[in-house]
Amino acid sequence: MDPDGGWRYHDPHQWGPGMYHHGFHHGPPPWMDGPGVLFPLLSALFPLLLLLWVLSRWFVLDALAARGRDALAGRGDTVKPQWEAAVGRFGETARAYAAYECDPSAVLHRPALADVGEPATARFVDAFAEATALATDAYPGPQAGERFVAAAEGADRAWQAAVDAADRVRAAHFAPGERAVLEQTLSLLELARSSPHEAERRSAYERARRRLTDLERRTGWALPRPAGELLAARARGMLGAPAA
Repeated sequence: MDPDGGWRYHDPHQWGPGMYHHGFHHGPPPWMDGPGVLFPLLSALFPLLLLLWVLSRWFVLDALAARGRDALAGRGDTVKPQWEAAVGRFGETARAYAAYECDPSAVLHRPALADVGEPATARFVDAFAEATALATDAYPGPQAGERFVAAAEGADRAWQAAVDAADRVRAAHFAPGERAVLEQTLSLLELARSSPHEAERRSAYERARRRLTDLERRTGWALPRPAGELLAARARGMLGAPAA
């Protein structure tokens, strides 16, 4: 018997189809083939995976940094909320002014508000023009935003002051006969609004227009252009023109 108890190493290739492969494969056992394939594959994929990781980190960190900058800028800019509030306040002032200028009856009740010779009215017209020039569709930044906020607040205060002054003055600047024309014109406008007859309404509007034309010739005071155009349209009977 051999010294090793009859067991000797034998080259598997000498055995032929060995006990490991049952005739389907020649060579070393299958678990010895894996590293030879896996390592080259990992070597090829590693640079690509590293590049994808770097790009993902880059974009994620950049997005987080941008978000942080925006958040800090939003917290640091205290003017923007004031500007947004001023935009709303100025819009209310503009709508009130437009409603007045388009309503002949409102103008005749407060004629001083349409007279730039009245100091309070002149101050409002200047303040309103300044705010209009500074108004923007989008937030213009802190410096321009502060200027608009101040201008919008000034226009709002000037409007209220002009309205109060017009209520106090009323028609005091007109002579008695001129005040009578104002009252007659208001009566004609009321008749035009209440009459169910088209011909009567048009006649009332036309007579009111003629009286105001005469008053303008005598005093130099006139309806604002929007109110005058509306009154002329109603006198012609134009469809769609709102009642004055």
